[in-house]
Amino acid sequence: MEALKDYSWLRGVNHYICDEATTRQQLSYGKRVNLNSIRIWLVAEEWAENPKAFCDELRSYIRICYDCGYTVMPILLNGNRFKTEYVEEENMKFLDEYVTYVVNEIKDEEGLLMWDIMNEPSYNPWLLEKGISDEERDYRTERIWNFVRHYCKLVKELDPKTATTVGHTRGYEIEYTADDVDVFSFHDYSATKAKCMKNYATADALAKKYGKPVIQTETGCLARCNPYDMALEVCNHFNMGWMLFELMIHDRCDTEHGIFYPDGTVRDPATIAAMFGCYRNRGDSIIVPLPNREGAATNCINAIKAALSEYTEDCFDYRRSNVDGLLNACEKAANLLECCDMIPMAYPPTAKINRYRTMENPPLDEIRVLAFELAKTLKELCQIL
Repeated sequence: MEALKDYSWLRGVNHYICDEATTRQQLSYGKRVNLNSIRIWLVAEEWAENPKAFCDELRSYIRICYDCGYTVMPILLNGNRFKTEYVEEENMKFLDEYVTYVVNEIKDEEGLLMWDIMNEPSYNPWLLEKGISDEERDYRTERIWNFVRHYCKLVKELDPKTATTVGHTRGYEIEYTADDVDVFSFHDYSATKAKCMKNYATADALAKKYGKPVIQTETGCLARCNPYDMALEVCNHFNMGWMLFELMIHDRCDTEHGIFYPDGTVRDPATIAAMFGCYRNRGDSIIVPLPNREGAATNCINAIKAALSEYTEDCFDYRRSNVDGLLNACEKAANLLECCDMIPMAYPPTAKINRYRTMENPPLDEIRVLAFELAKTLKELCQIL
């Protein structure tokens, strides 16, 4: 795809190559929220094992994505896994061969969005090594950027038509390759909205300065105080196309990244809402819910009390709580607490209740503890005497 002047339409995610059935299923989740683009990593060492098979798999993946309504941005090189020897001229011959082979094989694919020459050039072990002098760090920095510019030039010579970019770690780094790419791109994992806004503003200003479009190609990390809904709200503020990290909750990054579980459910509905331009109210106009306005909280507490009862009037006729009745009482209380945003939702009580319902012999004592905690929480939060 030739470089466009505007990429505000871009709604993408980072993904990975997998088998066709899995790819189609996972991409179908993304179409629910109108996603249209994919960013994927390529690994030169994997290409070296079997160049033809590597490109056949990549080509097939791009065609599957395109058939599902997505364009694809392959990442040719990766700063996060950068090897020191790569900057040596004699070793660059291997990467030259790799880049040349892949670009020539893939450049005519209809579903190709653009080439990401290198992911986060500044965030690599060689440049970030501790204990080196300032002079050595400056030397390495210059070598890295010369390395990146070399591959920007090479890819453009091989494929003059398709747009190119570099996935910079931060907005201000865009300027290091401003003259070498068609589209600017950067990442943001800021821990506060103010820092997020500053990073985007810097990228936006550089885009205006050089007269080139800018996109955001990585954002969203639960372990870095960087919620997806905040990032998307800032993207919308700058009318900027985006790519979240990442589509699926899986493998190494499952506790900090990802939108969809393998079954198509989501971790955080606020992320989905933000994709449609709907954001949580964090202003002065918040109206706090009153769960007991119609007596529902009191009713739930009384229902749990009744379900927890284990005695009849005859002390010799002892019976345990009825599991179904107890779970029903728990579910009503949990629904009330969840819909009023009164409890943490990382592991919702309704999820615990659903798990108990699937068990052949659910642990009654655990359920009784859950019921007691739900009733206690409702009583405290609703100030019921």
